[in-house]
Amino acid sequence: MTYYHHVSLLTRHREENVAFYTELLGLRFVKNTVNQDNHRMLHYYYGDFQGAPGSVITFFVVPKLGNRYENDHYLAEIEWSLPSGSFSYWKDRLEKKHISYTEKENQLFFTDPDDVILIFTETDQPPLSKNHKVSAEVPGDKQLLGLRSIHFHVPDPAKTSDFFRILLDWQTESGVIQLSSQEFIKISASDTTNITRMGRGSVDHVAFAVKDEKALKLLYKKAKEQQWTVEKIVSRGYFKSLYIREPGGIRVEFATMGPGFTIDEELAHLGESFALPPFLENQRAEIENQLYPEN
Repeated sequence: MTYYHHVSLLTRHREENVAFYTELLGLRFVKNTVNQDNHRMLHYYYGDFQGAPGSVITFFVVPKLGNRYENDHYLAEIEWSLPSGSFSYWKDRLEKKHISYTEKENQLFFTDPDDVILIFTETDQPPLSKNHKVSAEVPGDKQLLGLRSIHFHVPDPAKTSDFFRILLDWQTESGVIQLSSQEFIKISASDTTNITRMGRGSVDHVAFAVKDEKALKLLYKKAKEQQWTVEKIVSRGYFKSLYIREPGGIRVEFATMGPGFTIDEELAHLGESFALPPFLENQRAEIENQLYPEN
């Protein structure tokens, strides 16, 4: 089972965002829907062919979004795992697409159009299984395997580490929580007390995978008993989610593995329609009419 579920960010230009993540990176556009907490925002999901937990990155589209200011607390540096033998392919691909990058051993560092730092790390893992490969310009044996790490920048790393240790029994060693052989969390101290301001390219939250609704409810009960800052537990249709603010101020989500993205679209046609989970379907006309204009 994967530990990561998805990571969600803010973007300004939707067409530029779609092109980068589908055409350049070879991910599938798995869901075109709405931000359920603000029906004016589109919410785009990208992932492998199945939209499997651990493969997904999402964006809230806010056309007039300003610059971000990453100061006292923020998430950054989204790392992805590459299959064995794919490093030179990705290096050549970035060069051919005129994407500037920095190379370090088995890693490539570059940015997306919103200046989000992305890290591609070649691993010893095999390619995606056939039913997870996307029909894309990127060959199936070179496609991204999934999320590998994200970096918590917080005022007091010890308090953030305590949160993960007490709630989940995840241990921090030298600023790293090793979740699995291929997944980890980095935690380090922010270097200013200036307030963070969200903007284009900000990471809104990271979501970790929970087996099912029963496990999520147990985690919710535990978090309440331990008096963490619980924001809410809610159904998103595609999964059920628990949101908690860790002590550094970063929103952490825990999301169930299912039911997945086929509740409102067939697998073969994911991302092809403006999809709404069943509980929002009766608001479709109103939602479509109040979406942010593109410019």
